[in-house]
Amino acid sequence: MKKLIFLFLCLYNLAFGIVDFPDINWGDNKSKLEFIFPKLEKEISIDPAVEVFSFPKPNDGISKYSFYFINDQLFKVEVLFNKDIVGRDEVKQIYLDTVKKMGKNVDTKPINEKYGDITLSGNSMKFVPDIYTFVFLKGVDTLDKNKNMIDSQLILEYVNSAAFIKK
Repeated sequence: MKKLIFLFLCLYNLAFGIVDFPDINWGDNKSKLEFIFPKLEKEISIDPAVEVFSFPKPNDGISKYSFYFINDQLFKVEVLFNKDIVGRDEVKQIYLDTVKKMGKNVDTKPINEKYGDITLSGNSMKFVPDIYTFVFLKGVDTLDKNKNMIDSQLILEYVNSAAFIKK
């Protein structure tokens, strides 16, 4: 019986891609992603164990996709929305679309992080669309030392739940 359950879980994992990215799976390597997203660009990573590659401007509403790897295995995907096109109405629609696809968020946490004179402020909503993936919809404002907003970003982050739990 245990073998049957294990086989089902393995087939389920192989048969279904990451929510919103059906052609890729957790653990894929950079070479596989280059078939789908040609000309990935290497980005600077603050963690030496993590490699980050991006695919710029997949469409007008999205600035880039970023793919995060540890030991050449995909564990996180970020969608950075284009702030020049995505306004208040579009943010509301993105939220409604996310809820429609992934169900009600299971957790909401404030973002309040200081980095020298810069503060990141906002909210993060967690969704669990399947047993393998956590999805975070984040609205992040960057404030200077005088609390003036100098940047604002909307990010949809997909994380391999197994990698997230290990942290």
